[in-house]
Amino acid sequence: MPSLPRDLSLRLDAIGSPLPDPAPFRHAAVLAPILVEETPGDGPRLLIIERAGNLRSHPGQLAFPGGKPDPEDADLVATALREAWEEVALPPGRVTVLGRLNPVPVPTGYVIIPFVGLVDGPFVPTHAEAEVTAVLMPSLRRVSDPAVYRFAGEREWQGQRYELHEFQIHEPPLWGATARIVYDLLQRLDLAPARPPEAP
Repeated sequence: MPSLPRDLSLRLDAIGSPLPDPAPFRHAAVLAPILVEETPGDGPRLLIIERAGNLRSHPGQLAFPGGKPDPEDADLVATALREAWEEVALPPGRVTVLGRLNPVPVPTGYVIIPFVGLVDGPFVPTHAEAEVTAVLMPSLRRVSDPAVYRFAGEREWQGQRYELHEFQIHEPPLWGATARIVYDLLQRLDLAPARPPEAP
């Protein structure tokens, strides 16, 4: 089963490294929690939410806990930790934030900054029903399985090219910005499913 590399933090972007100005977009932050198994099983797991269907943005989609900054947030790390507490009752003190993944712009006008956090010991989420329909905790072994992965090509938006990934781990599947974040993480863990070779 997959295990976390000892140098995981070194494979991530530094938490405090400068971010480019997102204008005309605004920053948002998400937490990609990795839950470490204390007993034998499928190994480390991710925590992913299914957003409530009545939300104004991204209703019903799979996502990491997160959102836009509140005035009282000290920084984007604080935003990600606060949102994880509000959405799935993950105490900030239980999370060791190891670093960042690549920023992900989305059509709603935000650039998502994903932070990777390690959650030690058992954790039972309690989701806020107004925002979250369900909580998924797929293992890294499951999301890295080529049988659930589909590469859906490349697109260009706002002058930037990006790849489309899909993970059939739920209905609806994991796709869009969150799938790009998951694939980025899997690449840094040397677990990413292979993409089809480019045509000559």
